[in-house]
Amino acid sequence: MKLQETTRRIRAAAAAQDLEALETARQEREAAIAALPALPPSEDLLAALRESRDSGEEAMRALRRIKQRVRQESRRLAAIEAAFLRALREPAGPHIDCQG
Repeated sequence: MKLQETTRRIRAAAAAQDLEALETARQEREAAIAALPALPPSEDLLAALRESRDSGEEAMRALRRIKQRVRQESRRLAAIEAAFLRALREPAGPHIDCQG
């Protein structure tokens, strides 16, 4: 796969914040970069490398947003769990028998 194709895939995955697609695109990018020494130097290759670098930075920003969202959701889940645990531990109020 060409570096330009992996760049497009990384950008699409980053925009969608899709972890699986990011991982797949990362692996494809790694393979494309490994094949670069066989290519002759050119302005097009330099431009493709710059675009790939920029897409990698976009992916890193997307990963940071995903991590932040996961942390927020984790805190929210912990608060919900704590509320359920509190409800289980708190004794019921005094029981008043009104039947006489």
